[in-house]
Amino acid sequence: SGAPMRALRPACPAGGRYVGYTFNNRSGGNHMITDMKDAKIFSPLQLGRTTLKNRIAMAPMSMHYEATNGTVPKQLADIFVRRAEGGAGYVVIDAVTVDHKYWYIGKTTALDKDSLVPQFAAFAKRVSDAGSTLFPQLIHPGPESICALKGITPLGPSVNTNANGAVSRPITIDEIHKVVKQYGQAARRAEEAGCGGIALHVAHAYMLPGAFLSPLRNKRMDEYGGCIDNRARLILEIIEECRRNISRDFPIVLRVSGSEREPGGNSLDEMLYLAPKFEAAGVDMLEVSGGVQYEGLQNILPSHSQKIGMNVYEASEIKKVVNIPVFVVGKINDVRYAADLVERGLVDGVSMGRPLLADPDLPKKAYENRFDDITPCGSCGGRCITPEDPHHPVCKCHINPLVGHEYDYPFNPTDKPKKVLVIGAGPGGMYTAVTAAERGHDVTVWEKSKQIGGQLNLAVVSPGKQEMCKWLTHLNYRAKKAGVKFEFKKEATVENVKEFAPDAVVVATGATPLIPTFIKGVGDYPIITTHDILSRKVTIPKGTVCILGGGEVACETAEMLMADARPNSFATTGSIGDVEVTLVEMQPQLMTGVCLPNRNIALASLRREGVKSYINSKVLEVTEHEVKIQHKDGTEEWLKGFDYIVLGLGSRKYDPLSEELKAFVPEVHVIGDAIKPGQSSDAMHQGFHVGYEL
Repeated sequence: SGAPMRALRPACPAGGRYVGYTFNNRSGGNHMITDMKDAKIFSPLQLGRTTLKNRIAMAPMSMHYEATNGTVPKQLADIFVRRAEGGAGYVVIDAVTVDHKYWYIGKTTALDKDSLVPQFAAFAKRVSDAGSTLFPQLIHPGPESICALKGITPLGPSVNTNANGAVSRPITIDEIHKVVKQYGQAARRAEEAGCGGIALHVAHAYMLPGAFLSPLRNKRMDEYGGCIDNRARLILEIIEECRRNISRDFPIVLRVSGSEREPGGNSLDEMLYLAPKFEAAGVDMLEVSGGVQYEGLQNILPSHSQKIGMNVYEASEIKKVVNIPVFVVGKINDVRYAADLVERGLVDGVSMGRPLLADPDLPKKAYENRFDDITPCGSCGGRCITPEDPHHPVCKCHINPLVGHEYDYPFNPTDKPKKVLVIGAGPGGMYTAVTAAERGHDVTVWEKSKQIGGQLNLAVVSPGKQEMCKWLTHLNYRAKKAGVKFEFKKEATVENVKEFAPDAVVVATGATPLIPTFIKGVGDYPIITTHDILSRKVTIPKGTVCILGGGEVACETAEMLMADARPNSFATTGSIGDVEVTLVEMQPQLMTGVCLPNRNIALASLRREGVKSYINSKVLEVTEHEVKIQHKDGTEEWLKGFDYIVLGLGSRKYDPLSEELKAFVPEVHVIGDAIKPGQSSDAMHQGFHVGYEL
């Protein structure tokens, strides 16, 4: 097209160490960042009276370590203090309510009364002492409140339904005026507490202000409904009331959706119209997110298959119509990419959420050009979004077991180095090896295959999951740096372990596919598993496939089969031909328990590719080409005409050694799927704890 091409070649100073990118900036020239200390992202930014030391913010995230009385417990505060120590320019604590009557989640932080100011001041001081500044995100949950559990009807712009199925009532004009006053008082308390500023959440058609702004939620026919100016009226009144109650130089940051990305929702055009109005009302900075909460959560929390920098275009366009800084949030998961955006003038800064959970020291390491040392976010949507225990949800991180335990495991070099053998180089085995070796143990890893990764090698091959490769790439780097020795194509036996004579053995042998011999016909014919397909041990060039199972692995196998399919016209050349896939699942839905953003995208992909599914269906019998199922109502049906039947019914633990090893090895540990098949986070967290305690 003749347009200048953005170069992504690394800068290689003396020693060849990778440092940065070459950028085309808006002025048409190139600027190469050879040292991140010179990058604009690490230059200060003045917001009113608050000086941000750099342009990397910790985005607000629900942590679920809050308290029922609205205070900030130490465990919650520690998360933000640790990111402040790691170099974040400012940190935002999520969902600080202006009215505790309408609680947001089971435990909600609040600034709705003066008695909460002293403890919040102590929190703000800890953040400041750690080198950053605290911005509470002030909210009124509105329709999203779970107050219905206490017999209180939630408030909304109209009759709205929240995630728990509770229906809100339209808030009255008098109640709107009260809420506006509550925002002003909460802002005053934030300033009195010594915060660096406040953040206001009006994005995602979510909570009271965001719901008022969005035509998807606001169906009012008074001065707060109808046209865009009316729908924005509540937000403008809140901004103005906050300004009346705080100093003029106390900054306000406003989070908006650059586009709601839903038919009938607000688009970029509405935001280009509103952004100058928000600035005129007293906003000091805009933070641009995108999407809506219920219809498109994958656009708010972009994970698998979602592009990097989801909201960059909208943010860069909004920046053109205002005279205040604009930050962007949404899968900014590589600090070099973040530096690119700021260097080219597309945005003034970035908000990073999950990457700072993965590594609280990300800004500091980036400033020192230590990119390989940054523990990477794999955009997995795992324990940060999908709790391990839905009844007691707390935020965790797949790759960082210290989230929620920031100061509980200080680095403790061993004074008694041990000879440690780790059997298996999957995620759990690698995390054990790294943790133990970094503490000073002599660590050797035996892996029966030719590479690290274990079952993660299968997980990353389906569409959109490549980013999880980052975890093992990082752990491999740390392992080599710490002196871990690897022996590949080495299968452990009782005899060779005895000959090796370790002081401690960690069995991380993973799991094997579950072969359900209790199903009639299984074993009577050649068996194909989802593992066989994902590992490319078996390829299906064309034909009809029935996958028994509808969990994450089964559905990802279906996705991969469809992604590999090619038009039948190419079949004669040896290319992949047409494939038709049917899933049979006993549960009432596919992909039960999978992170909702990832599930939304995967199910949309399956629908788009015409994958058929039977849910609430129990497999009774199989033949070489047929599957007999029982529906929920008890009726039975034969599904016929399949060229391939694939087993995708889960895994079973594989631990052939630990009991025998205990007879002669002083210390034997079993971790991960070798105990019980689960998430890679389970294996890595267990690996950390074993490596830490050795």
